[in-house]
Amino acid sequence: MSLPPDVEEIRINAVLSGMIRTWNDRDALAFAWFFSEDADFVNIHGMHLCGRKAIAAIFQILFPSVFATGTTAGTVSLVRMLRNDVALLHAEFDIEIGSGTHAGSHHVMSTIVMAREEADWKVASMHNTLVTAPGA
Repeated sequence: MSLPPDVEEIRINAVLSGMIRTWNDRDALAFAWFFSEDADFVNIHGMHLCGRKAIAAIFQILFPSVFATGTTAGTVSLVRMLRNDVALLHAEFDIEIGSGTHAGSHHVMSTIVMAREEADWKVASMHNTLVTAPGA
């Protein structure tokens, strides 16, 4: 049984809010929990990770190092229901990194495929692109 699209969009947006919250809390295991067991994740540098465990592992390294002083905020610009249990999202994230070699403001566009697993929505795939100014 599927819920009305607006209810599903609320649940989908709640997943993104949870991802942002756990990213800002630097909790790699909680962040990875929003991904399906066999999720695909591509970072802004093209690194492809396969599976929730690999996603958790890389963020256990990144949160205390590269992102130690970082914060992120994001918005969903598109939710398109492909089926009643699969959604395509476009989301934009602004990441602020306070120090280190990656210090500064970064704007990221993400294409996300989410699938409903029983009552929960999980990220099945997330591909991130660093948005740069034209000519940069």
